Amino acid sequence: MTRFADITTMGVGGHIAHFVEPTTRVGLIEAVEDADSKGLPLVVIGGGSNMLVSDDPFNGVVVRDARCLITVPDEAAPVEGGDRTVHVNAEAGANWDDFVAFTVELGLEGVEGLSGIPGTVGASVVQNIGAYGQEVATSVESVEVWDRETKTTRDLTPADLQFGYRYSALKASMYAGPGKPADRFFPTPRYVVLSVAFALTHSAEGTVGYGQLAKALGVEVGDRMATADIRKAVLAVRAAKGMLEDPTRYALADMATAKREANILSDLDRLAALNNQAGIPAGSDGLPAPDYNRHSCGSFFMNPILSAQQA
Repeated sequence: MTRFADITTMGVGGHIAHFVEPTTRVGLIEAVEDADSKGLPLVVIGGGSNMLVSDDPFNGVVVRDARCLITVPDEAAPVEGGDRTVHVNAEAGANWDDFVAFTVELGLEGVEGLSGIPGTVGASVVQNIGAYGQEVATSVESVEVWDRETKTTRDLTPADLQFGYRYSALKASMYAGPGKPADRFFPTPRYVVLSVAFALTHSAEGTVGYGQLAKALGVEVGDRMATADIRKAVLAVRAAKGMLEDPTRYALADMATAKREANILSDLDRLAALNNQAGIPAGSDGLPAPDYNRHSCGSFFMNPILSAQQA
């Protein structure tokens, strides 16, 4: 029986009565609708960060979208007329860092500063994730959702999503107020993300938009450089602060298919190098020793928002 401890980054949480991993769009909708029709507590989970779960058994349904297809409906090269926009569609269950790696390898600019953030594409728009001068809102063109109230699918625009600092209308739909869960939908939003369409830019270079990142790269804020180098620097900065998830978690049976194998191996190599520098030996299985410093609850804080006068 699957435990929350096996699918969350903190590594804690009790047994789950019903753990479902739909592999189709219809299957995902049916799993959500089945739980709602029976009045069962529902958790639609992504990468399992930002979650602190009780060790008591969970007598409800946990749904994790197993769909992870990423497609490019456009040509991945500039079209005639100079428009460098390239659309990329991703199913909600796609690992977020898999998505970032895919776009950088394709020569696209827009999300390279969000490298190494744990979670899934679906969760990225709920939280409006952001780091190192970028946030996901600036690249989202539309989000397809299942509306648990009207029992219909909808395509939401950025205006519908009301993106703000670590905020979206999706996130707001499960709260009655700041920190106060809504009676009806919590702990899963009214709108369950099915897929996200991104509008990125065909460019092998990106803008360094954050002071700490610029310092690590030895450049000035606003300078342009290769997106692959920006991604590499972001991962290094995050690793130095213990802000990358522990890749050994993907050795667990319940996590084995949640991220692309090639990227898991790259993450393991990165952890092995860090452990070697720190004099930490590998485990008896040959894998890097688990990094318990990375049993992180994710971004549990928010920076204060001040007016210019207050600042």
